[in-house]
Amino acid sequence: MQSLSVFDSVNTAIFGIQAISDTIIITCNNHNRFVEFLTILKNVFISFMERGLYVRGGVAYSKHFHSGRITYSHAVARAYEIESKEAIYPRIVIDKNILGMYETAKGFPSIFNEGLLVRQNGIVFLNVADQENWGSIYEMAKRIYSQDESELKGNEVAFMKHFWFENYLFSTSYVVVGKDRYIPTPEMI
Repeated sequence: MQSLSVFDSVNTAIFGIQAISDTIIITCNNHNRFVEFLTILKNVFISFMERGLYVRGGVAYSKHFHSGRITYSHAVARAYEIESKEAIYPRIVIDKNILGMYETAKGFPSIFNEGLLVRQNGIVFLNVADQENWGSIYEMAKRIYSQDESELKGNEVAFMKHFWFENYLFSTSYVVVGKDRYIPTPEMI
């Protein structure tokens, strides 16, 4: 899949990558490279959007072992739980234990001043929008909505993913003047 080409330049000595069906497992073996890890996740999210797909995910910290064909991981199980219960919209949610670890651990880099994390309703997730890319992310989200629009009629669960993402985009401080919301507002009948 072309979206996975984003990993071609990733240092696999530090960041492990494994794709199984519709699941991508990305690991980071160095706490000091976590900001770089988040940047990789941001690039993955955008790469999938470029191809007309939203992704959801969870980031967790726990035991993880991978060797050849064997993977044993509490982290993957926790990430799946986060993805299915908290990342119900197109976003990558960060586990609270990671946030606590980086708030209190000495010697860890700050992950909170990079503009890579946002919080809504107590959920911290990856901020994929920034000053340079807001316009292109807007155009991709608008195109994804347009391609899915006919299938969204009456499907509130699928519609809400698009609606949430549009609201997220317009809640950032990077909104480009002159860009309007692409999802129609409710109409009187």
